[in-house]
Amino acid sequence: AVAKEAILAAGKMVCASDLFRDVSENAWYHKGVDFVVRNGYMEGMGNGIFGVNAAITRGQMVTILYRMEGKPSVEGLENVFTDVADGKFYTDAVIWAASEGIVEGNGDGTFNPNGFITRQQVAVILYRYSGEEAVSEDMLSSYPDGSKVANYAREAMNWAVAKGLIQGVANGETATLNPAATATRGQMATIFMRDLER
Repeated sequence: AVAKEAILAAGKMVCASDLFRDVSENAWYHKGVDFVVRNGYMEGMGNGIFGVNAAITRGQMVTILYRMEGKPSVEGLENVFTDVADGKFYTDAVIWAASEGIVEGNGDGTFNPNGFITRQQVAVILYRYSGEEAVSEDMLSSYPDGSKVANYAREAMNWAVAKGLIQGVANGETATLNPAATATRGQMATIFMRDLER
């Protein structure tokens, strides 16, 4: 515990681009990666790599939220998912998130913790986590692929765009939402920073 505190303290004094060789100081994600690393919400992938372009899993996403909440106790709570084994890094986080209604799984008793999470799934989880009301203004129609957002995620994605959490991905001269695309660790670092700083 003492060593971890020392590492976190050191992280607050250095730039993420000094810690990870794949984090460019001038990149769009740099500020977000700095934020999540210094606060202990995300860690590197080992060997001096943060993995800015690596896909993020459902278990990792929920674990970050759990850390943001200060890792509340899950004692007495039921693990409702058949594929969430005891003792995994994400176990307590998933149990907590399910108990709070933040995640609901796949409808068949599974959560798929190792499956990669899509941008629209990220929006749904963050929307539930926020507990905020829906946004009445239609934000999705301003994107050429706004109609491709799945029905279950439309309200959440509309909210996430309105709050500035999810922004378009540059695609030539336009920006697209890419709702079904896998979210990257660099994107998630930036989204979490936006969420906590708004």
